Amino acid sequence: MSTLATSRPTQRDAYGLILEAIDVGIYKPGSRLVESELAERFGVSRTPIREALQRLETQSLLTRDGRSLIVASLDHNQMAELYVVRTELEGLAARLAAQHASVEEVNVLQPVSYTHLRAHET
Repeated sequence: MSTLATSRPTQRDAYGLILEAIDVGIYKPGSRLVESELAERFGVSRTPIREALQRLETQSLLTRDGRSLIVASLDHNQMAELYVVRTELEGLAARLAAQHASVEEVNVLQPVSYTHLRAHET
């Protein structure tokens, strides 16, 4: 049996698990996060959960409401900034994909690109 199969999730795993749960909408903006419930849900002890929650709070993904941590909501300015960053990242990803595309990938994409350009000319 491999060590991965028998190892317990780490703090890094706890962070990723909580972040993914927020990302996919299990925990929505305004949701209250409770250490003990998260530990039970993800099969992780409370210490890595606590450390992950502190990291998420530092990154402003969680906010404090008294003693409770809740999933933060983005305001209009934060959403606008997020879309600017996303646009830049998607452009970079497209450029890198194009630079590293194989001949076969280029041959498949050329007709699609040509059709797309023609559609926007009219």
